[in-house]
Amino acid sequence: MAYFYVTRIRDGQGQEGLRILECRGLDGRAEIPEQLAGLPVRELAPYLFSAHKDYDALPEPEAFWTGPEETAVSLPLIKGDRLEELRLPSGLRKVGAYALYNCESCRKLEFYSTIEDWGAGVFTGCRGIRRLTVHEEAGHRSCFQEVLTEIRQTLRVEYLGEVQARLIFPEFFEEAVENTPARILVTETHGCGKQYRNAFAQNHFSFREYDRLFPYVQVQEPEDLVLELAAGRLMVPGQLTKEARQTYMEYLQKSAAAATSLAVRRQNMELLNWLLSHLAYRGEQLDQALDDAGRLGDAGASAVLMEQRRRLGAAVRHRFQL
Repeated sequence: MAYFYVTRIRDGQGQEGLRILECRGLDGRAEIPEQLAGLPVRELAPYLFSAHKDYDALPEPEAFWTGPEETAVSLPLIKGDRLEELRLPSGLRKVGAYALYNCESCRKLEFYSTIEDWGAGVFTGCRGIRRLTVHEEAGHRSCFQEVLTEIRQTLRVEYLGEVQARLIFPEFFEEAVENTPARILVTETHGCGKQYRNAFAQNHFSFREYDRLFPYVQVQEPEDLVLELAAGRLMVPGQLTKEARQTYMEYLQKSAAAATSLAVRRQNMELLNWLLSHLAYRGEQLDQALDDAGRLGDAGASAVLMEQRRRLGAAVRHRFQL
């Protein structure tokens, strides 16, 4: 149970809503509700989840707790390293400056593409975010690209809306390199993550452009990431063209042994079952995956793989772990 310290605000049309000033609770998952005290939640205050003390909030004489004050103030603030997951409501329109400043333990963010104002430095120091869930609403300006650009580490994204997809955006970083003869600094970009983050047309995500970049990720990124990206597009194939489907399938088929081993090492039974039902195998291509399953003590994966070997008519080698 979380408690929120809030104040009333009015938007440009005079509609009343709430700004959240503090969040208190016992766990690290902050789920901002759609409504509190009968009013929609519209804004998050600056530095809301930051543990830094550099920011002094302005007096809020009409602020109030959404539950008993004596109970709320006895709970710890959800700030800094205590924040592990954050879910934002569909009616939210503004996130205050540095709201997540140095929240290094935050691993997952869920939000709606209709947020209109991401304040300066919201994601500064958020190096732990690895997963995004974005709810895209058709007919509205999307903030999806803005968020992607601010978070430079590898991101696994669940894209939900009229179209659904499972996407990966690789990491990228930039550095300034001095061109001494010219006496200028040149910015060099490393990794193809920036290209993937530019797969947008008129503020809307372009699946066609995303899929067109697949040759670049094969060259520049580790095999495990490339395999996961290809499988994700095929398993949740939002706006996947026939040509792109064939490209991804050919890559996975060529790397069937590595893809199956990856599924076992990640203990991802959904991926493992999908691969076994969609790829053509030779018996020996399952050997590494069987070894991995035995080493991990994963009886479920071992059983599925041995059944697949049986169907292929190949003898299954018995593996014993001491």
